[in-house]
Amino acid sequence: MFGAQLTQIIDEHERWLAAKPGGRRANLAMLILRGVDLSNRNLSRAQLAGVDLSGAILTNCRLEGADLYGADLTDADLTQACLAGADLRGCALRGALLDRTDLRGADLRSSDMLIAVPDSGGEGEGAAEVPRSGQGIVFRQAHLGRALLVGARLSGVVMLECDITGAVLRGADLRGADLTGSVLREVDLTGADLSEANLTAARLSGALLVGARLQGARFAGADLVGVELDHCDLSEALLDEARFSRPLDSLALDMRHRVHDHERWIDSGGARGARAELEGANLDGADLRGARLSGATLRGAHLRGALLGGADLTLADLSGADLTDASLRGAVLRGATLGHARLAGADMADARLDPADILQSDGHPSGRSWPADLTGANMARASLWRAQLQYANVTGADLRGADLAQADTTGVRFADARLDGVVGLDRPELSPSARVG
Repeated sequence: MFGAQLTQIIDEHERWLAAKPGGRRANLAMLILRGVDLSNRNLSRAQLAGVDLSGAILTNCRLEGADLYGADLTDADLTQACLAGADLRGCALRGALLDRTDLRGADLRSSDMLIAVPDSGGEGEGAAEVPRSGQGIVFRQAHLGRALLVGARLSGVVMLECDITGAVLRGADLRGADLTGSVLREVDLTGADLSEANLTAARLSGALLVGARLQGARFAGADLVGVELDHCDLSEALLDEARFSRPLDSLALDMRHRVHDHERWIDSGGARGARAELEGANLDGADLRGARLSGATLRGAHLRGALLGGADLTLADLSGADLTDASLRGAVLRGATLGHARLAGADMADARLDPADILQSDGHPSGRSWPADLTGANMARASLWRAQLQYANVTGADLRGADLAQADTTGVRFADARLDGVVGLDRPELSPSARVG
């Protein structure tokens, strides 16, 4: 199916997505569309199960939430295509061009590139050489955050400078994989096989590598802050210049006292201890997971790559702070001030950024609340998956390439915000002054 009929189906689908009259959801399941050019078209949520798109040109094509179960994408050009949340189970991707492809939240279980390679049936001279299961699969600067890759067979795969934040790779076969410069923060690699894998300059802060096989794995210059390595044998891994956690106990004595005094101040309702005044403090790479810093002053603080997962920062002042690549997964930032903060690449999945209740002096609710302030903040490429952002002020913020899938954006002020490439945002609700594309 090519030409006018296909164009009409896609035109009707784009009208359906925009809730315009004459729209109809596209159903191209099981059709043969080899080599078709669908660049720059929007097929989000289309029914494409079993479709043959081998050799197709899909550059800049939007396929968010599309049903591509069992589809053939062999040798397809998916450069800068968006497949966030797509169903790619059983999909054939061998030879596909995956430069800057967005696969955040996609289900890739049992895809062709993940199928185990059969045993050659023998060894020694005359035995056929068995190729690696992921050999020939090359991802460059692709987004695979939250992708489901449980038990993935990706030995020999190349993932250069990819963002795999929060992906699930439990039991994955990544033997000999090249993950140079990739971001694997909060990734679940429990029981994975990373033997001989190249993780040079990779960022794995907060990742789970419990029981992973690491023989011969290279971690030169890698960020291993907060990585869980229980039941791992590191004796044969190469760890030259790898960076490990900077726990609270390793901070300067004065800094530790301020954090502990702040917790006493919270517990006593201000009667003991003292409010933490950490303006401009150097906390880069610090492990502050679960810390209680509600109401603390952290204006202009240096928190690049810091681990703040589950921390309580309710009503904290983080204006102008540098939280680039920090992990704030599940952190409580209710009513926090983050105006002009640098949060590029930060992981704020499941974070709470909804209004904080204002209490009276006797501790009872006043009936008033204070919203989170993110005006002018740089949140480019940040993950806000499932974040609670109700009534937050993001006026003038930079959200280019951010992941807002399943986030609650009720009442959010997007005036003058930069929203190019945002995933998961309901566009019709945006204010006219929001800048998209």
